[in-house]
Amino acid sequence: MKKIAIFIYLIIFTLSLPVWAQEADSEINNDEISQQNITEEVKEKKYVTDKLRLSLYKKPDSNSGTLKLLTSGDVLDVLERSGPYSKVITADGKRGWVKNGFLVNIPTASYLLIEEQKKNTDLSSQLDKFSNTQKIVDDYENTIIKMNADNESTVEELSRIQQEFNQISEKNNDLMEEIDTFSQDKNLLSIDDIINTLKLYWYVVLITILLLFLLGFMIGKNMVEAKVKKRFQGVKVL
Repeated sequence: MKKIAIFIYLIIFTLSLPVWAQEADSEINNDEISQQNITEEVKEKKYVTDKLRLSLYKKPDSNSGTLKLLTSGDVLDVLERSGPYSKVITADGKRGWVKNGFLVNIPTASYLLIEEQKKNTDLSSQLDKFSNTQKIVDDYENTIIKMNADNESTVEELSRIQQEFNQISEKNNDLMEEIDTFSQDKNLLSIDDIINTLKLYWYVVLITILLLFLLGFMIGKNMVEAKVKKRFQGVKVL
């Protein structure tokens, strides 16, 4: 009886050896894979392409010859159907047959992406135009502000010169009266009076030169305003 038990034990031990060996190999392989994953470095990411290449056949038969290859997102106009095929016309005007199983009723993701990219390009172009227009408007407003400030300064300067001119006119009238008096009686005019008269005369001359200079400034200002008006397409600058 004891011998039978030993014999059965040997049989069980023999049968279990392959299982133990397989488990040991599996553990070793797992350890090797884990070690490999630890040492390997990811270089970059890649994605599986969603570009489908679909043949445009001459006839409703895959053996009839290919006119061109279509890509995912291409827009096709269906002309007729014949069994598993549809006769279509492409965006560039080519007519042929494609398999119905590759046609869908709604735009594909690649088509929608292309359309969105076109919209973004158009929006970017419009934003660039708006930015340039805004810059022109800003330059125009800055020019208006500067010219208004210059105009206020010019008005103040003209007011001051007008006052001085009025004073000079009064003095000139006095001078004319003195000259009349001198012409009537030369003995009444002293040397000091003559000197003062000459000083006043030169003062009038200098003021006249100043007025001529101011007149030239105003003419130049009007020329600048005309150039600005032409630059801003006929808009009058106040």
